Amino acid sequence: MAFETSTLVNGEWTTRTLDVDTVLRHYDQKDKEATTTFMEVESAPTIGILTQTVIRSPLVHWILPVKLKDLETQHVAFIGDEFVQIKELRPDGHLWDVLRKENFGARIRNARVVGSIKAYEEDMKIEATQVKDEDDDVSMDSGEAQSKALPLGKAALPPQFLLLQLHTGDSVFLRLHQLENGKRTFISSRHRVTKPMLTLQPGIHLAVDPSSRYMAIGCSERLLTIYALHSRAQLKEQSSMGPELRHVQSESIISLNGLIQKMEFLYPSPDDEGHTILLVLVVIKGKTRMLLYEWETGSDLKQIHAHSNKGHLLEQSREMPLLLIPLTLKSSFILVCEDSMAVCQGILQGSPTFIDFNNRIDVPTELHHGSGRPLWTAWTRPPRLPGYARVRDDIYIAREDGLIKFLEIDSTEDEFVKADNNIGEFGANCGTALACLDFEIQHNKSGDLLVTGGDSCPGGTYLNEARKIPTLTQPIPNWSPAHDLAIMSYDKGKKYLANGEVRNDENAPTKPDRLFACVGKGKKSSIVEFRYGIEGKLGLEMDYEIPILQSWVLPQDSNELQEESGSIFLLSLGDHSAALLLSSDASDIMELDVTSTRLDLRFRTIAAATQEQYTIQVTEQSIVLLYGTQCHVYELEELLQLESGLGVPTGLDPMIHDAAIGEDVVIFTVSRGGCTDVQVLCPEIPTHDIMQIDDSSTSPARNNIRTVAKIYYQVTSLTIGQVEAGPFVAIAGWDEESIILTFQPIHAASQQILRIPYSFGDEGIPLESIVSMATASLLSGNFLLLCGTRNGRVLTLEICGSTLEIILSRCDCIGATTAILSKDEYSHSGDLFFVSCDSKVCALTINTPETSATSSERCLRSLGINQVWLTDALKPDLQQPKITSIARLPPNGLSSADSNLLLIAGSQLLLAELSTQPKAVPRQISIKGTPTRLLYSHTLEVLIVAASIKGGSTLLFIDPDTGEDLSQPVDQKTKESVEFVSGLGNTNERVFRLFEWPYTKDGKTWNFIIVSTDAGRLLIISVADQERVRDDLLRAGLSHLEVENSHHTRSKISYYTRHKFKCAEPVYSVTGFADGLLWCAGENLFCDVLDLGEKRFKRAAQYQLPSPAIDLSYSSGAIYALTKAHSLEVLRLVATPGDFQIVRTHGDPLSRASLHHAMVSLPLANRPVHLVSDKLCSMVGLWPAYNTKADTLVTLFEAELSYSVLRFRAADCRPVWDNVRISKGINSNTNGLGKMGAELRDPRKRSELLGLSITGVLSHYTFLDFKTWQFLRFIINLTIRSPSLCEFTYQDDPVPLDLAVEPKLMMHVDGDILKRCLEGRSLENLLHISHDTAETRKIFETFRELLRAADCGKLENNAPPAAYVDQAYAFLEFFLRPVL
Repeated sequence: MAFETSTLVNGEWTTRTLDVDTVLRHYDQKDKEATTTFMEVESAPTIGILTQTVIRSPLVHWILPVKLKDLETQHVAFIGDEFVQIKELRPDGHLWDVLRKENFGARIRNARVVGSIKAYEEDMKIEATQVKDEDDDVSMDSGEAQSKALPLGKAALPPQFLLLQLHTGDSVFLRLHQLENGKRTFISSRHRVTKPMLTLQPGIHLAVDPSSRYMAIGCSERLLTIYALHSRAQLKEQSSMGPELRHVQSESIISLNGLIQKMEFLYPSPDDEGHTILLVLVVIKGKTRMLLYEWETGSDLKQIHAHSNKGHLLEQSREMPLLLIPLTLKSSFILVCEDSMAVCQGILQGSPTFIDFNNRIDVPTELHHGSGRPLWTAWTRPPRLPGYARVRDDIYIAREDGLIKFLEIDSTEDEFVKADNNIGEFGANCGTALACLDFEIQHNKSGDLLVTGGDSCPGGTYLNEARKIPTLTQPIPNWSPAHDLAIMSYDKGKKYLANGEVRNDENAPTKPDRLFACVGKGKKSSIVEFRYGIEGKLGLEMDYEIPILQSWVLPQDSNELQEESGSIFLLSLGDHSAALLLSSDASDIMELDVTSTRLDLRFRTIAAATQEQYTIQVTEQSIVLLYGTQCHVYELEELLQLESGLGVPTGLDPMIHDAAIGEDVVIFTVSRGGCTDVQVLCPEIPTHDIMQIDDSSTSPARNNIRTVAKIYYQVTSLTIGQVEAGPFVAIAGWDEESIILTFQPIHAASQQILRIPYSFGDEGIPLESIVSMATASLLSGNFLLLCGTRNGRVLTLEICGSTLEIILSRCDCIGATTAILSKDEYSHSGDLFFVSCDSKVCALTINTPETSATSSERCLRSLGINQVWLTDALKPDLQQPKITSIARLPPNGLSSADSNLLLIAGSQLLLAELSTQPKAVPRQISIKGTPTRLLYSHTLEVLIVAASIKGGSTLLFIDPDTGEDLSQPVDQKTKESVEFVSGLGNTNERVFRLFEWPYTKDGKTWNFIIVSTDAGRLLIISVADQERVRDDLLRAGLSHLEVENSHHTRSKISYYTRHKFKCAEPVYSVTGFADGLLWCAGENLFCDVLDLGEKRFKRAAQYQLPSPAIDLSYSSGAIYALTKAHSLEVLRLVATPGDFQIVRTHGDPLSRASLHHAMVSLPLANRPVHLVSDKLCSMVGLWPAYNTKADTLVTLFEAELSYSVLRFRAADCRPVWDNVRISKGINSNTNGLGKMGAELRDPRKRSELLGLSITGVLSHYTFLDFKTWQFLRFIINLTIRSPSLCEFTYQDDPVPLDLAVEPKLMMHVDGDILKRCLEGRSLENLLHISHDTAETRKIFETFRELLRAADCGKLENNAPPAAYVDQAYAFLEFFLRPVL
């Protein structure tokens, strides 16, 4: 049945014939749409994301020698995209970290040094003359003279400043300033470029006049600005009125008609220092021209014009110079091109002439990348004496493949270029970062110290001596570019000790995952293990050949070498002691015999310490007291008789078990039957008036020996503390019921006994006996008692100074074995403690806050723990030695390190210098080729690396502990060794995808390694004899447990190609599922199923994608294809009878230049959230919506980053001490900071989400529930309006009290900005608590409501403002706590 209907189409009536079925289908669709309209539309969850940088990029673009303190101190500035690191050259030739600045909020586009050394020297002469005149003035007493001289020294400006040009258009002048507590900080001043320059990349060219009177900022094209800078005298006058300086005096914009290629100031003649010359190379209509600007100092900048509007035309061979090098002689310069070098003279006279040199062709080194000629990338001028530099100029030029050229320019020679020599190679690729320092070697010899940041490989410092090739003195880490990230995880069902032994203890800590990345390019590429903590640079090493139990460092006490100052290493051995002498320059160690030292070496040493006047040693049978040239040895029998007046009972063999040494007091314990006597020895040190002169005198001093306590439980540790009432001894022990702490005043009879249960807090954290203790004083009069337990816990107790009762307690897990604590008595940066546990060393730092109502809990929260990572300049892949003892060396003038340690590892003695601040301490495993992909195999327990070795693609199996390559490619049929397996070894082939595919059928599992390449190959690789590999792993583990410090050498792992696919287009990605493989070649997605009967793959399905899928993943029937240009496509693999079908279900409505994809399951969302990163440095969270008219991926949040995320990975990488618990008292409920936030109620049960960028940035991501996001976003809104926290990017507008969720960029919380607020304790200033205005009251009210909502209403509504602020700090500390 059919009928006709009329329809209006494009303004005209059209008659159509319709049948009944068509009409019915139309109305059926209408009914469905109507039903959908009434359906409850699913709304997307509101989720925010917190990002924070874990490890910053090491990429250095500039290395600038700069005088930031005085003329004697050599500082070096390492400047990257977002950081400035100041290092100092030490007398031993090593660079040491001084200060780092990262909070610019914008990228650094260019950098230079500003400041005239000559002006500084003249200024110092004037100041010295003024001080001398004041000293000679008889009308002024010495006190007045000092009071006038001090402010002059404090206000003194450094010789030079750092000049940075930011992407925001700000010119930033940085200088160092030393605070009253000895710490250093940066003081910055800024000047903003004019608005017309902001859109033309201002600062891409930056130049400073040699006299530092002028600077020039050039854009990429059309505009440059010349600035007149204030003189040093004018800056000094400004500094007397405030810390911020105005460096720019006047400015003038110059317009150009082309692209600016190079820009530099030239040197005037020595007799015309007021002459200023600016050379600009401009590309006009495809031709490069040299424009010259000249003026005299003090001239009106508005009147500056080029000599000629057309300039001087460069020849075609010199149109694209790589480097423009101004010479100090005759206002000349060097143009370095790809295939030529030339000196230009006579440009001031209007007729420039070029003198070519370096006409030879230098062959590329083995480090060269690519097929073209290597390019010259950087130059530097070595420091020279004024007499030499008057007629000569020396230049170092570096090439990208590491070749170093030395040029000697002589103005008296006709050739001008007197020497042109290749002096050697760096042994590393060289980028734009290059500098040269003057270094004085021993015996009055000197050399040039070349510093390079490295390019696609580590850099280093190289010493160049006369007639020698440059030698590496110190490597500089670089893990950029990064290609892939792999996670080495442990079996979560097992608990491990440090040596790998499985511990059958449910409460033993789980080892954190290890993070590895493949980085670099060429022969210097490597596998990097990311680590974070305190770096300990190893120096002198010695093997004593006898196991050492404990060590101490004492002042020299050698009878034979009194003229040389050094240190004594006192070693406690099995049944006696030994003494070693360290030379004053820490270059040699020699053993002392009993005749060369007055220390008692007959017995095992229990304790030793040095006070201001004397040294005390306690052994099992004696106490030695050294004061000046005097010495007295107290035998134990003598001590017991002096104390009791009676002889020692027969049948007893008394021994000193524990001892502690304080100021003018020694505490020791002696067991007598079932009782332990705690005895005190207070030696009275003779004065110089009655002291005997005879060195061999052993006459006893007057002493006070008595028993202060009798203990009837097992004593495990002693320490001495000080309160206002006087010194006391803390005695730790245990019985069957609890741990016991006894506080016994030394000069009083009262005693305080505390019992600590064997479980801490309401969570029942297990504690065992206390084996070590240390104390730290607080400003409030209380003190902290740190206790190390036998099961690896550190219990920190705040004790009331008057009642000796516990106020607060904190428990940290350091490991699973005994935790031995020791205090750093020499630390200047707060209370510093070291703890050895699980054969590793950790540094514990307590930052004592200002006294406040909540300062006690804040003090315990501020305890920072960082592992000490030992490094060796000659062994970048160093395995961590198993440390058993720690001793602190006194400071010396040779090192600027904050701490120097003596470490004991079995029978080895190691000297290490510790860095001042925690930082990234990478471990590098060299692989001799360019890596592209990285995978950790849990079945083989190796890192599988896809790399290009000698131009051919291959796989490497790297042992993550030893760094050894275990790979052995073999032929599939003959099983004979071959260079490459079938399908690999092709020239210039790159591996796109590498993963391990477990295929299970009929209860059997086969593990395959899947490889896809850009040449259209898909390889399925098998490991030969996997049973032998498993047996080998078992033998390695058993051997490791049986012999201390033994390393079983694993045998080679043979692998071969079992199956391969070949197609015409690149195989971009591949993933596996239960029945086969899914892989993408070109824009086609294939599904191949493995047929075990025919032993081959069969094509089951195929799907056309909008663009190639660069990443594929499969989960529960869903295929997630991240396409190259169309973002994420969600497909479903539908099984049909005898076949499969691929159906599209969701897609991103926006196209993105995608990089990587991660799927994250969250309690906040009823289905997974998809993270997608792209090449435009952004990251989005997508959520699949169902039951809508068009099922799409809804954007939940978006983040704009300063880097593009190359890889997402999930890892349980937080340190074992991440789970912090603080309790009031010792038995009350613990305050676990992990209980904050609805989404993070139990964060330790889930992995951390990490991201890696190609520049080496490792970042961390935390998903936030709505209430938590509201609070943190409000803090962000406050912070970005603070000039002190965001000094270069702050916003000057009112704080919004209503938080908007649109656009989705608002759902991003920048953790790096929050960290500035936390570290500076800036909440009080941000909230303007001290200002009582209507606006500040609204801000604080909003702050309080958001905090209570985020904190689940734990705080009372009428709590004081300080309580809210302190809880907010705790909130920030939790979310920003260390990830590694």
